[in-house]
This record gives sequence, structure tokens and C-alpha cells, in this order.
Amino acid sequence: MSLRLPGAGFLRFLLVGGTGFVIDAGLTLLLIRTGLPAAWARVPAIAAAMVFTWLANRRFTYRVQARRSGGEALRYGAVALAMALFNYLVYRLLLDAGLAALPAIVVATALQTCISYVAYKRLAFRQT
Repeated sequence: MSLRLPGAGFLRFLLVGGTGFVIDAGLTLLLIRTGLPAAWARVPAIAAAMVFTWLANRRFTYRVQARRSGGEALRYGAVALAMALFNYLVYRLLLDAGLAALPAIVVATALQTCISYVAYKRLAFRQT
């Protein structure tokens, strides 16, 4: 079995995801500083990052040329929701295990990244 290097699409996905991560983590930490509990601060942060990454991935990562459709929006939303729930579950488990918020976000996001790339490509944007 040979090791394949990531393609340009995956590297673009990482760039978009990295920016989404900064939005997610930054907003989470900002909301925690305003007094919101760490568990609740993550919810609006995930939503903000999700909207950004959808628009950026559609245009930059997967280079979708077709007009947005209701079906695509529903598929993207379903994948994004599943990935957000997975990410949040891992985050909460790590918080409950005593990990601080930022490291928990990093670990949860890293685990989600590889799954998300394939899921968005195949399910949301229907590319092979």
C-alpha cells in the first residue's frame, strides 16, 4: 500500500477549515470571557463557522459552478449538522474529562476534519 499525498482540494479544505476553526475557537473563547458557560458558548460559534465554511468550501474547495439549489443546501445542512454534532459530542466528552476548552476544540476539530472532507465532497456536493 502506498501513501498518497493530499491533493490540492484537500489542502484548500484545510485552509477553509483553518479559517473556520479560528472563527469557531475565537468566538467560543470570546463568549466564555463574557460569562457564558463553555458548553453553551460553543453553540453559536459552531453555527458561525458553519456558514462561513459552507460558502468558502462551495466556491474555493470544491469549485462548484452550478447555482445553489435547495437540494444542495439540504444535503450540506445535513452533513454539517452531523459533523457539528460529532464535533460537539467529542468536545463535551473532553470537557467532562477535564480538558480545557481550547484543547478540546482542537482535538474535536482534528477528528472531524478527515470525515468532513469526504462527506461534503460525496454527499453535499455530489463529487467523486
